[in-house]
Amino acid sequence: MRALESMTAKMKATKLYSLDGNTAVDFELQAYAQGLAMADDKLEKLEQEAFIATASDYGLANAESLLQIGAAGSTEERRNAILQRCAITPDHFTRADMERAFEMEGIHAQICEKISGKCVYVNCMDALPTAEKKEAVIKTAKNYLPAHLNAELDFRSISWNNIDGADESFDTKDGRGFTWDAIDGYGGGMVRI
Repeated sequence: MRALESMTAKMKATKLYSLDGNTAVDFELQAYAQGLAMADDKLEKLEQEAFIATASDYGLANAESLLQIGAAGSTEERRNAILQRCAITPDHFTRADMERAFEMEGIHAQICEKISGKCVYVNCMDALPTAEKKEAVIKTAKNYLPAHLNAELDFRSISWNNIDGADESFDTKDGRGFTWDAIDGYGGGMVRI
């Protein structure tokens, strides 16, 4: 007990008390030390949780809540996600940096410029995403994509590559009567922000 040793040493220095371990003052100091030990344990826990590198409980949960990160994975993975999120600076503006921001959220996305639409196109590669996953993608897009550009988030499982790769003839596809815009908006899986 650090508190007991400290108090005993200070009391002995005054030479007012006989502290041989069995006096009333010794017992009183031991009782105080027990109370201080509880406070000391709480302070140690607070110090541990105050830093991401050592946090393992409410410190991680608070940081995840503040940064709007969903808690997932082991303690080390959670720490890494928080540290990566905090490492994003205004200098991180490349396409790869934006894709990395989505990856931190567990979202596999491919980002490219859509020059004709003056926007950023985000192809969310997750087949059949849940409503929660869509909300996570939208939130990530609002947080990390350039604020001065509009964005199109594509949640469709159909893509031009899928259309081209389907085992159907052109006549079969053409027989459905879709316009180019209808094919682009197929399934209502496009979100514009």
